[in-house]
Amino acid sequence: MPSAAERRATAVTDDAIQRVDTLIQVALRIARSAKNGRIVLARTADALDPGWIPRPWGDEIAAELELAREKAREPIEPKRVEQALRAAWGGKPTDELDELELEPVAITATAQVHRGVLHGEPVAVKVLRPGIAAGIRQDLVLLEGLLPPLRSAFPAIDARRLLDEVRERVLDELDLEAEATTQRRFHRGLRDHAFLTVPAPVTRLSHEGVMVSAWVDGVPIDHAADTDQAARRLLVFSLGSARSGVVHADLHPEDVLVEADGRVAIVDFGATRTVPPERVAASLAAVEAFAAEEGTAFAAAVAQLGWLSAAAAPTALGLARRALGELAGPGPVRLDSRAVVAARDRLFDEPDSVVELILTGVLPPEDLWPARGVAQLFGTIARVGATADWLELIRASLRDGWEAAAG
Repeated sequence: MPSAAERRATAVTDDAIQRVDTLIQVALRIARSAKNGRIVLARTADALDPGWIPRPWGDEIAAELELAREKAREPIEPKRVEQALRAAWGGKPTDELDELELEPVAITATAQVHRGVLHGEPVAVKVLRPGIAAGIRQDLVLLEGLLPPLRSAFPAIDARRLLDEVRERVLDELDLEAEATTQRRFHRGLRDHAFLTVPAPVTRLSHEGVMVSAWVDGVPIDHAADTDQAARRLLVFSLGSARSGVVHADLHPEDVLVEADGRVAIVDFGATRTVPPERVAASLAAVEAFAAEEGTAFAAAVAQLGWLSAAAAPTALGLARRALGELAGPGPVRLDSRAVVAARDRLFDEPDSVVELILTGVLPPEDLWPARGVAQLFGTIARVGATADWLELIRASLRDGWEAAAG
């Protein structure tokens, strides 16, 4: 018969899980009711393997995500594409481009891409879905409904500031002119890099709803001849960009192209976030302490970042190392869907530790998009499947930036 203490612990665990479940159900209801809610679900579907979602939510969420993905992949009518380009450029598309293929080469929930020719050179023409920006601005009001369940599920966070950060970042993602400016910054920073590249945007033709950039001849990372090498290089790009002051927050396999010479090209910069150097330094200190299993240094680093109190840090360190298993150790290890599911299952084998971190952990708003970027990075690698010494590569990328060696 369980003791009184064990019964109390079980009650706390069940209550925390119920609060997380309530948050998920409210979020799904909001997504269903919002005019453009399917876009959020579709983008989530593009970011993960449905098999990674833990039960009891897995089947329901997977069905919602797949339905949203199908609906969001409907192409924009050619007539509306031409109208968008006319509105952006003040004339016929052919007044600016030598050629424009009306059959899209890529379709996402928020935009689609066409191949064109400018001054004899191929270009990618990205067009925002007509009306989507105004619709999402209206839908963002519905986020207010998340405040009560978010505060209940994660009592230590500042829910209001977190949702304000979501609003600001989402609106940024709907401005293709701003995206072109960010992409130009990355292009310049990587112009002479040995194995990373970003296509140059054509700023003259970039507009809030239209963006033009140089064409990249390459295959998606999951079709690369050497996926291990490509994944290592992608990690250096993603985590190394923190040293440049801006991180990418929405990497997907189809946006990571591998050229014939093995260089990795990133072709979408809709979701980014600036990061101050002191947070990068503190994050590196946390990783270094994690790798060395130095509890005191780890506690100091996560406390400096504002993620956890020093008292909760030992729980986080132990849980992370046990859940990650060999992924947290030295030497090459394969990261794929099987490894993700195994880590997830080990995590949920320790519900008391998980609940402790849910109740006490904090995600500062300024870290929300960088955290999303890290999750997207490793989600992309896991969906592709690749082998590397991940922990050492993480340390090197945060320490050396884009100069880290990736082979």
